[in-house]
Amino acid sequence: MNPKVLVLLVLVVFTHLIFNQSLQLHYDEAYYWVWSKNLQLSYYDHPPMIAYLIRLTTLFSDKEVFIRLAAVICSTTTVVMIYKTTKCLFNQKSADIAVMLALAWPLLEGTFFITTIDSPLLMFWSITLYCLSRGLILGERRFIYFSGIALGCALLSKYTAVLILPGIFLFLVFSPAKRHLLLGKDIYLALLLAIIVFSPVIIWNYQHDWVSFAFQFHHGVPSDKQLNLAGLGDYIGSLLGAANPFISVPLLVFMYIKRRQIFKDPRYLLLLSIFVFVVLFFAYNSLYKFMEANWVAPAFIGGIMFLSACLAEYNVKWVY
Repeated sequence: MNPKVLVLLVLVVFTHLIFNQSLQLHYDEAYYWVWSKNLQLSYYDHPPMIAYLIRLTTLFSDKEVFIRLAAVICSTTTVVMIYKTTKCLFNQKSADIAVMLALAWPLLEGTFFITTIDSPLLMFWSITLYCLSRGLILGERRFIYFSGIALGCALLSKYTAVLILPGIFLFLVFSPAKRHLLLGKDIYLALLLAIIVFSPVIIWNYQHDWVSFAFQFHHGVPSDKQLNLAGLGDYIGSLLGAANPFISVPLLVFMYIKRRQIFKDPRYLLLLSIFVFVVLFFAYNSLYKFMEANWVAPAFIGGIMFLSACLAEYNVKWVY
């Protein structure tokens, strides 16, 4: 990592460690802290990963800074994984730019000082993308299996992690060089690993009449199909704003500029298949129900990597 970029990252992390000591608990954090004192296989409204992480960081103290330490660890790991994935797919310059963009991403910034389920979701989503990049793009077979384990952990963090799967499927379908993987066993064994890791939540839901699955499905997917174009406008506004316009707008511009190359370059295709599917999934649902800005957040992990590669290639410095 470029020394200046490394200093920037360390400065941001250290600043949050200091800043977080002065904050009272957000009510969500207090809620998950109570979970951590009553560990279960799962809970009514969310999977259990956040409770496990808070339990680990509060083994010796229940002060606010230790509850929030889980968020700092998750967010720092997310930035590091964005760096490592971008470097292995593209180059050093792209990876350094990716770190700067990640630190300028408001949704990730929020997870540095509020411990919510989005913190581990972003961390394990970024780890899953790293393993997919090594396994599907670079051909390192064992990483396909690692991606299954990482995806299982992401599912233990938040149910929306399941949205990475259609993106992977689209990548395999539209990539001539990788389509043969659909006929092999590795992808399906990796999926089985993800299900095994996620199985505590399945067991808990089975024991409780699938109440958590039903609650989150009705919470996120509209049951009343009354069209509301204003909802789509709100979604687009939050999409552009919460992602930082200096990230979201150039990202869309470069997707247009690179439109002919996307299907020819498996690196672009992997990152953008997941990004586009998640964005369009919530865009469709926003026509009928309000979509919160943080729901689409994981999609931007791949989007930032793609944008960083484009900024490095075109040497566009005004963005960062």
